[in-house]
Amino acid sequence: MFRHLVRTTALVVALAVAAAAPVRAQDQKGTLVFAVESLGAQTLDPILEGRPGNAVYQAVMYDSLVGFDLEKGGVGPGVAERWELSPDGLTWTFHIRPGQTFHNGDKLTAHDVKFSLERQMGPGSLASAAASMRRTIKSIEVAGDLTVKVQTTSPQIGLPASLSRAVAPEGAIMPKAYIEKVGEEEFRKKPVGSGPWKFVRNVPGDRIEFTAVTTPHWRGRPHFKELVMLLVPEESTRVAMVRTGEAAIASIGPETMLGATRAGLEVLSVPGTMQAIFQFWGTWRPEVKDSPIAKVRVRQALSLAIDRKQVIEHVMNGKARMPYPFATFGYTDFFSADRWKKWADEAYRYDPALAKKILAEEGYPNGFELKFANTALPGTQFMVDIGTAIADMWTKVGVKVTLKHYEWGSFAPLERGDQAPLTGWASMYRTAGRPDAPWRYNGAFSPDSIQRLLGDKGNCQEACQEFEKTYRALGSELDRAKRTALTDHMVEVTANTWTVIPILEGMGYYAINTKKVGQFAPIPGRHELGDVFERIPRPEQKPWKK
Repeated sequence: MFRHLVRTTALVVALAVAAAAPVRAQDQKGTLVFAVESLGAQTLDPILEGRPGNAVYQAVMYDSLVGFDLEKGGVGPGVAERWELSPDGLTWTFHIRPGQTFHNGDKLTAHDVKFSLERQMGPGSLASAAASMRRTIKSIEVAGDLTVKVQTTSPQIGLPASLSRAVAPEGAIMPKAYIEKVGEEEFRKKPVGSGPWKFVRNVPGDRIEFTAVTTPHWRGRPHFKELVMLLVPEESTRVAMVRTGEAAIASIGPETMLGATRAGLEVLSVPGTMQAIFQFWGTWRPEVKDSPIAKVRVRQALSLAIDRKQVIEHVMNGKARMPYPFATFGYTDFFSADRWKKWADEAYRYDPALAKKILAEEGYPNGFELKFANTALPGTQFMVDIGTAIADMWTKVGVKVTLKHYEWGSFAPLERGDQAPLTGWASMYRTAGRPDAPWRYNGAFSPDSIQRLLGDKGNCQEACQEFEKTYRALGSELDRAKRTALTDHMVEVTANTWTVIPILEGMGYYAINTKKVGQFAPIPGRHELGDVFERIPRPEQKPWKK
């Protein structure tokens, strides 16, 4: 048995206690107003929305098969209170917590879990993981009202994480009987979930409204009676609404934090939500073999030339931290976090003298020319400022940087196909906070991936081959210690290439009116607050510390 992934009853009890103190229905009062920059597709059907929408507004009314570790971040109990893997690695058994109901009164059972997973991987689903679910899930069996068995075509160690709210929306649980009775069209007009908030009204392009459940809920019964999510694209308007009390909470970026603080607002930061990174494209290609960036030590020198603490202080207003290696965080599964934190603190230090020395030893005492694509994924415009800052730092060690700014819509197509426009370039990029590192490593380094930063199928040299071997071994290793050792080796192999280099570990940011809501803690690694609203107290219940 894969015992270390079994969530015990004791942990479930501890989670329930930590989620919130008991709230009587008559104690629920007031309206919690949240101003957000995007409501995604603004659909309440989980199969029609990607992660951002799911995590912002679907999460409040739908529970997920697997949930969060509220304190550490990463995976924890959800609709399933525990799960285990069969000795052959091919069957996951999920044990559903008893006593759950949907908002229409129907009991939540294993039949709803099977129905929901099959709906997510069905032909009408827009889920990003639908194709991979169809490829890897062989069958789903109801083995009792509270037991579901998922048989896979090959060992899928990361299946629970992929069905958790900590990673993706594919684990959202929907009411089988209700959808079959009213049909999909009616369900999308009047959606029903099992979460701590019930759907009230959806006004496209404007707002979504919810009301709190009045019965106990394992995630915590809300302290507020109503929840309103307002679509307010302009950040300055969102902050003004929080300042005047029209909204209690608003999402903001780093560049707004100082102004929000000076306006008397509380600024909440959510740790471990992403990494800002820079990476090199096509360093393994024959046409780049004579380029400076084809040399590992030159790429390392460019990292040493970056004063990350200055970037954190001046670009991120101090609301970021030094990173772990690429795509890893303190909550990463099967990962020696303490070891790698020490490594990263040393490896990612600022040492411009050593950077210049390495460049001279590699044949570039007067520096070299570097083309750098500066871009930002949606919602992280501050990455452009980070890119500008590190380009300036590189000029101080003699590197002549040609900086070209790209909107994300025009940059994203460049990494597809033969990547000719990017070959020989460096660029800004981003990782997302997830508990399972291999998914991101596969997307960056596998020779058959989109990015293939270490090589492709026709040209996969030593580091590329070692990564591929390690990644394949991770896919079927069931022993916890061996799996951790393999993850650590995967991190080491790729880190030593200095091809993808973290600059900082970023956070999500919110402006808060302390007269409207009391003190609350976010979930590490979870930028969105969809799984937090039910735990937010009113201001008189828990005032913010002065």
